[in-house]
Amino acid sequence: MSRTRGIGFARFVLAASALPFFAIGAAFLLAPHALAERVGLALSGATADNDVRAVYGGLQLACGLLLALAARANEALVRVGLAAQLLLYAGLASARVVSFALAGAPNALGFALHAGEIAALVFGAIAWRRLAGDAGAFEAPTGVSIERAAPNNLPELLPLVDAFQREEGYAAGDDALRSAVLELLGVAQRGSMLVARENGRALGYAALCFGHSIEFRGRDAFVDELYVAPDARGRGLGRALLRALEADARASGVRQLHLEVEPGNEAQRLYLAEGFTATGRELLTKKLG
Repeated sequence: MSRTRGIGFARFVLAASALPFFAIGAAFLLAPHALAERVGLALSGATADNDVRAVYGGLQLACGLLLALAARANEALVRVGLAAQLLLYAGLASARVVSFALAGAPNALGFALHAGEIAALVFGAIAWRRLAGDAGAFEAPTGVSIERAAPNNLPELLPLVDAFQREEGYAAGDDALRSAVLELLGVAQRGSMLVARENGRALGYAALCFGHSIEFRGRDAFVDELYVAPDARGRGLGRALLRALEADARASGVRQLHLEVEPGNEAQRLYLAEGFTATGRELLTKKLG
């Protein structure tokens, strides 16, 4: 299974992109006349200083704060922040080109600002491309491996599966449960299971079950079960298993991924952050055997 640094690079780009906004915003707040002269702004009127501080300084600081907060947010908001970064710097760079065309070549500071805007735009585009390429990728906690399970992994998986059933209040410990797990491990057309290990110990698992949908134009799948042992929780292992399962689903030609979650289940926050959305439909079930 692969690891990704795309999200780390995106955070770096957002943080770096926030610095010019903070610097220019602070300069406009502290020394509006000096900076206005350097960039060619003419200040006049009794309220000119305050207007520049509010409009230029406040706006620059707000943009910097937006990017800085996005750099520290969850991955869904990192993507939103990166989209905002691209729009901001594309707007600034485009407006400066128009200014050059209408007013002529700027001074050295203007050229430096324009070069910085172009560089930020280029790095933002690279970060966006990396994130797009990382769809379904994951980064497991240090020392943890995530691998596709095989039938010979049944002895280490079954206690975890049994623990999950008991924790959720389902029937557990029966032969039918063992057979269901073994069939998923042994028949590739049914789906797959992933197991997370650390120092030879199985810490958790994720199960993917295939289906076929006319609506979704082909193979779809359910995240049937996702479980992490209680003493291994809080380390990002559930997120890593979910992303590894998504990568497995993509590689298997799955076009749509579903999951079922109980109302109020704390795992719902993870699923929403990973791009799952409520459909507004109700899941109805009828037992046939």
